[in-house]
Amino acid sequence: MSEKIDVSFVMTVYNKEYYLPSVLKALLKQSGLKNPEFVFVDDLSKDKSVDIIREYTKDIPNVKIIANQDNRGISVRINQGIEAAEGKYIRMLDSDDIFPLDSTEKMLELARKHNADMVYGCFTKTGKEPQELEAEYLEPFSYKYFPDALSAVLTGRYTRMGQLIKADVLKKAKGADERVFIQDETIPLRAAIHAHGIIKMTANVVLVPKEIGNFSGNKIQLDNDRFMAYCYTILDNPSLPVPALKLMYQRAVSAYWKYIKKTKRCPYLSKTFAVYLRNKIKPQLPNIAYLNKMKDEFLSLPNIRRIKP
Repeated sequence: MSEKIDVSFVMTVYNKEYYLPSVLKALLKQSGLKNPEFVFVDDLSKDKSVDIIREYTKDIPNVKIIANQDNRGISVRINQGIEAAEGKYIRMLDSDDIFPLDSTEKMLELARKHNADMVYGCFTKTGKEPQELEAEYLEPFSYKYFPDALSAVLTGRYTRMGQLIKADVLKKAKGADERVFIQDETIPLRAAIHAHGIIKMTANVVLVPKEIGNFSGNKIQLDNDRFMAYCYTILDNPSLPVPALKLMYQRAVSAYWKYIKKTKRCPYLSKTFAVYLRNKIKPQLPNIAYLNKMKDEFLSLPNIRRIKP
């Protein structure tokens, strides 16, 4: 890993030609960085996304463009970018996320000040055209440092791209869980297991422009991916601290209950509701047999996007 690169930006790309000019303008003008790197991983876009990236970065140093020949999904592609990144810190983004111009600088300052392995902010759906967001700066903000990164992730909200994570931590965690299509829940969870300290800022470090379709419309997909993030982490890490296992199981049960409410008749008379209520009142140690039963039901669902082999 090159110490000369302070931050590697890793962007996954799929058919975002409308957003990319504004996203790139803000990305390439991030302030306060000595020697950033830009890693773009395309998932076989059918539009001009890759051409736009090449045009905007043709005179920029430390650029890597990975143009894949098959479509595998965001978790696989973000991991490609993480593997290729050479910076001490990695900041990830979707190709329709716009960063305030000083956001990376402020996140990096906090990481160094507190020796924190992870820094998260907030995001806001602006409803604005991307062109309106190209030159934004952070508004005044506060932040809090948590020495126990895993506990913080399990008791707060740490989703959406835009986070700054130390590269060696992210690589040790093996990035996103490729068994889960949407990476939002898996990256903070897996990284926090290996991290020393996390910072949560109140600032909107990601500005989301007016959206033209995304996966959030498929609520069952979101329930599935959220459940799988916690299910697989429990199954893969049975020796984690008991409080962490209880909170992960609570979140898995909650995701399953949300799915049941959307799809079953009279759900409040079911065993599922009893299990959900018990865990909501007092988190329980994972019941592995019940966890696998829930997992098998999710895996049997049609119309759920999964990673292509």
